[in-house]
Amino acid sequence: MQKLVLFLLFIITVLNLGTAQECQPNRMLPDTAIGPYPRPYDRETNPRGGITDTACVNRDFRFVVTLAVPNSFSILGNPITVRNIRIHPDTAIRNLPRGLDYACNPPNCIFPADTVGCIVLYGTVRDTPGIYNVSISGFASTGFIDLPLTFPDATLFRGNYYLIVKPAGQCVTGTDDLAELEVSAVNHPNPFSGSTQIVIHSTISGNFNFIVRDLVGRQVHRERLQLWEGENKLRYDADGLAPGVYLFTITDGARQFSAKMVVTNE
Repeated sequence: MQKLVLFLLFIITVLNLGTAQECQPNRMLPDTAIGPYPRPYDRETNPRGGITDTACVNRDFRFVVTLAVPNSFSILGNPITVRNIRIHPDTAIRNLPRGLDYACNPPNCIFPADTVGCIVLYGTVRDTPGIYNVSISGFASTGFIDLPLTFPDATLFRGNYYLIVKPAGQCVTGTDDLAELEVSAVNHPNPFSGSTQIVIHSTISGNFNFIVRDLVGRQVHRERLQLWEGENKLRYDADGLAPGVYLFTITDGARQFSAKMVVTNE
């Protein structure tokens, strides 16, 4: 009897995991739609876009991105035929907080031309509260070459996919906190060796701390910043750091932004 109960619990668990990884694309998009939906968040051009659901530490999270794949697109006025868009099923999405994963529909993460598919972000957040700058990378297959694609893209899909993570018990499922976003940042290049430039966008001016920690929480760098409203730039030198993943945080005590950066030895 005990074995039967354990077997049934195993079957229920597997079924629940399968359900968590399934997604259905938004079929209400216009016929001319291409690319990811919702479009990336941009304070000026698309303030209602991006990842509009807030995540909470130790709480289940789920958000679906629809991908409309065209049969062609134009580069510098030249038409390019598209066979499919594909992303890696394990490593295509960067800067997800620990505990979150993603899955595709189709399951192999290959989206044929003239179809609509989806990517679901799901899981239970086990990471530091903050703002994570999420990106999706992949390739458009033309039949001759594979063209690298990134969402968001400064030219085609301007903006950011910010995922706001709040402390345990301090968020409401489905709440859009992007309207309150005051500080965000992204570093280029990433991954990098030597140094990287961190571009910080702020809607306020004031004194902040810039802190870098490794994945076990040890602080490896700290400095004071004066941020001004608008775009700010900071050069960070990683000489002396072992290759690996690090978390940088910009905070004034009342608010903070966090993102991951990867140091390589190349």
